[in-house]
Amino acid sequence: MINKRNALKTVVAAGAISAFSGMVPGLLQAVAAPKLRTRRCVNTMALDDPDLSTYRDFVGIMQAQPQRSRVSWLGFANQHGDEHNFKYCPHGDWYFLPWHRGFVEMYERAAAVLTRHPEFAMPYWDWTALRQLPAAFTDKTYKGKPNPLYVPGKGDDPTLLRNQLTGENALTDELVGPEVIRKIYQETNYEAFGTSRSVDRSNPKKPVVQNNLDAKWVPMGGGNQGILERTPHNNVHNNIGGFMPQSNSPRDPIFMMHHGNIDRIWASWNALGRQNSNDPLWLDMPFRDNYIAPNGTFYTKRVRDLLSTTALGYTYDTLPQPDNQPVDPQRRANLSALFNPAIGSNLLRQKKTDMAAAVAATSLGVPFQLDAGALAPLQSPPSAPATGAPREVVALISDIRIADNVRAIRVFVNRDTVGPQVPVTDPHFVTTLSFLRHGHGHGDGAHAGSLPSTLVNLTDTLRRLSQTQGLPGNTITVQLVALPVAGTPASEVGTVVPGSIEIALI
Repeated sequence: MINKRNALKTVVAAGAISAFSGMVPGLLQAVAAPKLRTRRCVNTMALDDPDLSTYRDFVGIMQAQPQRSRVSWLGFANQHGDEHNFKYCPHGDWYFLPWHRGFVEMYERAAAVLTRHPEFAMPYWDWTALRQLPAAFTDKTYKGKPNPLYVPGKGDDPTLLRNQLTGENALTDELVGPEVIRKIYQETNYEAFGTSRSVDRSNPKKPVVQNNLDAKWVPMGGGNQGILERTPHNNVHNNIGGFMPQSNSPRDPIFMMHHGNIDRIWASWNALGRQNSNDPLWLDMPFRDNYIAPNGTFYTKRVRDLLSTTALGYTYDTLPQPDNQPVDPQRRANLSALFNPAIGSNLLRQKKTDMAAAVAATSLGVPFQLDAGALAPLQSPPSAPATGAPREVVALISDIRIADNVRAIRVFVNRDTVGPQVPVTDPHFVTTLSFLRHGHGHGDGAHAGSLPSTLVNLTDTLRRLSQTQGLPGNTITVQLVALPVAGTPASEVGTVVPGSIEIALI
């Protein structure tokens, strides 16, 4: 195996990559391994593990190529985005999961070909168990030579250096802990789990929900980010720092380990028995020429081509058994109406759009007065039989403007006062969310001139409060607290101003 890798490096050094189209067909046939490849957790891998060694060799090969070439480290990363703008990568809409599955698989198949390691399976980093970067990515050298998996700063630019995952940048339970993961797996609706459908928010007064298969919808964003994307996914990107919060994040080799774990969570969600969307606007969308083959040609995948890891030739070392959790058809219909208003419904909804008073505030509270009895279902045990009445309360926080020195946003409900000093152990705490860097034209909707939006389920917190102190006056106050980036005093943190906040009972 090592001899083959070294031999390939010699070939690449001689400039053979530029003529790869002549050798790939036979080589691809050689790597078409009949057995399923198993993606394994990098957390406990030895530094010389065959899969980790293959990935290290592959990154080194790609970094050694002329970076104007498609088959190079920069050439591959640019399909996601360059240092200025996102390209094809979708965030903030329902193509987020399948597109990134295809993107990681693009690297996986290229590594198998370029290193002549047909059994290679891309490792993943389970940050729920290991809250620090794996050692393979932090050691500056490997066997006395520069380590391709380490990201040094470029020149005197400290912004390209990764952060230490400590202090404000620590991967805490509020971001990647057991309760976050439980809520992710508890969700049975794909658009609430994997982010809702694309919305053109370029005109905030008249947003347009996706209504065709035009490719513009893929990076459009504008949907409501679910807990998987806006909490563990985004916060891990942002806390690592360097390239990771930006449009050119795949330039950091840890990107594949992170997105491997996101993909594993999706595969696990399916293994539990959860169903993906069956909407043709999702299933039939082609990611046309978004991916690069090892010979430098572009290729296309549709969403339906990316639903089965087995069909793509891989599985994961740990996947759960089905849990037979029932799906409430009324809840499913309510969520469909929430994400696609064209369906029409009688959902109880309240929306507030005048946020001018919050422009100068670092902590924002928006009260909603509900009708008497509207919150009665929250008083009953969550295991009680469904009665047809809405049993959950969600907040849709849309078009969020976030100052550059805000690293994350904590969400509370019904607390007298809030601020960065209020701990996440407070009973009023709901969740912590963040978004990738806006100023780089992020795909959360910036392609269409809009800003990120999210859906936050308030039910567990409201139920807990109702049972301990009640919900006086049937009032729900949604509170947002801006958390400063490391090194910024809490008194100097900028503002978080949503274009609107809406409460809906589903």
